[in-house]
Amino acid sequence: MYKTIGKIGAFLYCAAIIAVTVVFTIRDANRNLKRDVVVEAGSHIKIEDFFEKCPDDARFVTDVSTINTDEPAVYKLKVFYDEAFEKEVVLRIEDHTAPRGVALPQSLYTTWKAPEAADCVGYLYDLSGISKIEYEEEPLFKDGGDYNVPVLVTDVYGNTASIDVPFTVIDDRTGPVLTGVHALETEANSEPDFFEGVTVNDDYDEDPVIRIDDSKVDYETPGTYEVKYIAVDKANNFTTKTVEIKVKESTNSVPAGSDSEYDVSGSGSGGGGGGGGSGKLSDAKRMASRVLSGLWGKDNVATARNIFNWVHNHISYAHCGSLSYASAAYRGFSRRSGDCYVFYSCSKMLLDLAGIPNMMVKRYPVYGSNHYWNLVKLNGQWYHCDSTRFKHRSSIYFMCTDEQINDKYHQFNGRLYPARAGGSKEFMPSDTPTPTETPTPEVTETPTPTPTPTPTPEISVPVTPTPTGSAEPTVTGADTPTPTPETTQNVTVTPTPKEPEPSNPTDTPPPTSTPTNTPVPPPPTKIPEPNPTETSDSE
Repeated sequence: MYKTIGKIGAFLYCAAIIAVTVVFTIRDANRNLKRDVVVEAGSHIKIEDFFEKCPDDARFVTDVSTINTDEPAVYKLKVFYDEAFEKEVVLRIEDHTAPRGVALPQSLYTTWKAPEAADCVGYLYDLSGISKIEYEEEPLFKDGGDYNVPVLVTDVYGNTASIDVPFTVIDDRTGPVLTGVHALETEANSEPDFFEGVTVNDDYDEDPVIRIDDSKVDYETPGTYEVKYIAVDKANNFTTKTVEIKVKESTNSVPAGSDSEYDVSGSGSGGGGGGGGSGKLSDAKRMASRVLSGLWGKDNVATARNIFNWVHNHISYAHCGSLSYASAAYRGFSRRSGDCYVFYSCSKMLLDLAGIPNMMVKRYPVYGSNHYWNLVKLNGQWYHCDSTRFKHRSSIYFMCTDEQINDKYHQFNGRLYPARAGGSKEFMPSDTPTPTETPTPEVTETPTPTPTPTPTPEISVPVTPTPTGSAEPTVTGADTPTPTPETTQNVTVTPTPKEPEPSNPTDTPPPTSTPTNTPVPPPPTKIPEPNPTETSDSE
């Protein structure tokens, strides 16, 4: 009997030892396991991250290959380890990395307003997308010199990078020097070439602008009047000179170059070139040839760029009614002012003289009034080019594809034109943005010039993330829970393309025992989490 009791006691003792050993083994195994792991967005998922000391046989039961680590999210996974344990863990993909980018050096005058902060940085990169670009402190320059201005770039998760942008500030207080201004003479109902023999130079601005104020001249009545020349540099300094103009009796029954010689339907004519070899057309070509002599570049692209820069910088916007192609070009070169048809006509005449193929593009559908710009063939392909001054844009539209110029100012019917670079012959205006009333281009009043800032690379910068709707929930079996609907941030990311969303099949339950040699791992389960706080570039 005592022997039996002893055996039972020994058995119980051994059982207790085994139980305690198992308990401590399980406890130690659980302590070694990390149940909640955070990894940085864009990094790789490693089994070692889930253990203090990773067992040799540790592996993922869940198929983690479908997880896109570029997108912050939370997933439930299963891991197997120590020959017996299969546990559920949480993987959190978070973005704690600030955006990257480069500074775009700026050059301006003390009289200019600082450019937008977004124009001072480029080549921005962030996995979650850029939310806001702003100055650390709005710059205000009272003196010339070199400055470093911090620009703050923030992503949608609140990570901020500070980029120091070099600013070269010029303190220019001296007006341009006008030479060659002289008394003028013309016949009634015609105009002289105001710019013949006239030159302008400036100590900083390589291309100051001359504007003509002939508002006191009555070209229909012979007499002596005053014309004012106004030279303006980019720093808004100006110099004026006043000369006399003598209007004489006309010797022609029909004034040379009058609109009766040409198609006076003007802006609707398509700018065919009308008229003979005399009058306004020949005068305009003579003035255009003189302008073109200083615009030649190393190739057609460089020459075309110089042409559009010149027209944009030297012609100010003014409403002038219906004009023929010849009259519009003549007005642009003689008065340096006009509407979009004048900008188009001057660009066309310079392109024609340079031997660069081009044609008119006409706004369609028409809202309020027409708008015109040039389609130019460069490097064997057709591109949109528009030299018109717009309030919303200080630089020109040059070598733009359909997509790049597709805004409310440039709706057009692509079926009427040859196939464009980056577009197609069948291109039609998009519904976004919806065309509105005819835009009011920038009107530059004398003597205030419109500064032309240093061109910067065309960079697409996403600014404000747009929330999207949530996905429909999927009903599945109890062994394979699926995420509930959530709202995610839909952000344009540059330059990394978005990867496909992780798949959530419902027909493969997770394994309940040690996998075989050919396991079919279940997909990860995505856990809804609150969206990051949205930020905006507007106050």
